Amino acid sequence: MNACLRNSNFLLACSLVLCFSANVYANDLPPSIELIKPTNSQIKQINPVKQEKTKQNLNAQLLMAAQNGNIAEVRSLISQATDVNVRDEYGWTPILWAAMNGHTDIVRVLLVSGANPNTRNKYGWTPLMWAAGQGYGEIVRSLIASGARLNAQDRNGWTAMMWAWDGNQQKTVAILRNGANK
Repeated sequence: MNACLRNSNFLLACSLVLCFSANVYANDLPPSIELIKPTNSQIKQINPVKQEKTKQNLNAQLLMAAQNGNIAEVRSLISQATDVNVRDEYGWTPILWAAMNGHTDIVRVLLVSGANPNTRNKYGWTPLMWAAGQGYGEIVRSLIASGARLNAQDRNGWTAMMWAWDGNQQKTVAILRNGANK
C-alpha cells in the first residue's frame, strides 16, 4: 500500500512540475506562434447549421404544442418565426393536430398566423375532415371562413360532409351545408 502511495505521490509531483514548466515556457514562445482562432467566415459557416437545428427543434415543439393544446406555447413558438405549416414524417401539420384534437383557439391562432386550412397528411385528410368527423363545429366554422375547401376528398374519396355524416355529427352536417350554400 505504501509503495502505491509513494508512486502516486511521485506521479503527482511530476505532473505539477510539468504543468508549471509548460506555463513558464509558453511565455517564451516565438511571436510567430499564436493560438488558432476561428475566422469570421468559419463562424458564419457554423452558425447556419446551428440555426437550422434550432429551427427544426422549434418546429417540432410547435407540432407537439398544437397536438397537446398548449396555446401559450403555440403563441410563443409562432413569435419565434417557426413554420406554421411544418410537417412531421406522416405529413401532419400543427393545424391538423389541433383540429383533430378539438383545440379551437389553437386552430384560430394558426389560421391567423398563415396556416394552410387545406393542408393534407399522407392519407389526404384535411383539418376540415377531422373537425367535421369529430363534431367540432367552431373549428369547422373557422376553417370554412379561412377558405377550407368543402369538396376536398381524401384518398378514399370522402369529403368533410361524409366524415361528419359517418360520425353522426348532425350539427356539423348543418354547418357544412350552410357553408356550401354561400
